[in-house]
Amino acid sequence: MTLQLLICTINEGIRRVPGMLLPKRDDVKYLVSWQQTGTVNIEMPQELEKRDDVEVFTLSGRGISVNRNNALKHATGDILLLADDDSTYKPEYFDKILTTFRRYPKADIICFRAIDREGHFLKRYATEPWRYVERPRGTHISSVEIAFHRSASLPMFDERFGLGSKYLACGEEEIFLHDAFLGGKKIIFIPETVVETDPNTTGKRFLTFAAARRAKGAVLCYLHGPLGATLRATKYCLTLKGEHSMSRRMQFYRDMIAGIRFIENGHI
Repeated sequence: MTLQLLICTINEGIRRVPGMLLPKRDDVKYLVSWQQTGTVNIEMPQELEKRDDVEVFTLSGRGISVNRNNALKHATGDILLLADDDSTYKPEYFDKILTTFRRYPKADIICFRAIDREGHFLKRYATEPWRYVERPRGTHISSVEIAFHRSASLPMFDERFGLGSKYLACGEEEIFLHDAFLGGKKIIFIPETVVETDPNTTGKRFLTFAAARRAKGAVLCYLHGPLGATLRATKYCLTLKGEHSMSRRMQFYRDMIAGIRFIENGHI
């Protein structure tokens, strides 16, 4: 069984990738999907060219979901781990992933835990394993916590969602897992830490980033339909913790409704 990291990066982010690589081992390899906007001219680091366990595939444009789909298209490993160019790994993390998939051979997707640079958990995690259908309320999975069988014939990422898209700046992981579940895939969570990463994810920028608020509304609409999403958006904005004026809460609400309408109207 081989583990392949699917590292998505854009423009000068390629310079960070060599620092992610660990000493070579037979059961681990790396695939780099390098997005280029055409606005910069950057050479690929020689460290990547020298490693026969690293493949680099390029594509033009923007959008993390487009980038991840490019990585999925070229992947060859048995187990695939989504990775960003600011992720950090240790050999024992790879061991945990491979061991867990051997322990749960019927699982198509396994979600894990992430920590920040100081060793703190990225979010509040369950202390016991769960199945997707029984996931705790408020659960949100980050992309770097997701690993899966390549042979599972999983859905592609919805390219309307994710950083770099035109309108919806996050939410691609929730849509990916939801589509996989509807397709009959077995998804579980195991409380094992497998990555260190930047805690400032796009999804946490609800208060400062309109595209993140639109994405939240769009995800709710995708999962619960327009009416269910509208009711949830109303409750969310009214009960949002913190000192927020009513005018500001209304702006949050309008942004979420814009995301709901975006999905309701079938934008592609």
